[in-house]
Amino acid sequence: MKKLALSLVFLSLLFLLNSCQVEKPKVQIEPIVQKYVAVWNGGSLDSLDAIISENFEIRNGPTFESKIGIEALKKYITETRTAFPDFNVSGKQITLLGDTALVALWDISGTYYNSENPNIVVPKTSSPGFSVIFFSDNK
Repeated sequence: MKKLALSLVFLSLLFLLNSCQVEKPKVQIEPIVQKYVAVWNGGSLDSLDAIISENFEIRNGPTFESKIGIEALKKYITETRTAFPDFNVSGKQITLLGDTALVALWDISGTYYNSENPNIVVPKTSSPGFSVIFFSDNK
């Protein structure tokens, strides 16, 4: 019985120490994620230079073709803003996966604008989604 009690105390202590270690990176990473979301919501594309790694990679449907680098990300955000001038990302939850990755849950909304035929009117749309983000060196 003593072994069981001692094992439970040890496991509880291990869990407590492990959860404290995750909290520090979350405190460091959340402001970076907020800055990233702010760029999607109309903030300056140049602010990505301070928070995004040079080898940043994004994959989105329907093809999930890889776009690599800060300039590719800036181009993708610009294209999204052009197609959806009122594009908005609303972050819902961030879950750390160890000390190198996180899952962000979000809602997006926007109204599609067809620059080739502005007479096409599409109602505002919204959708939930998620991103898996890998990071290192606070980027």
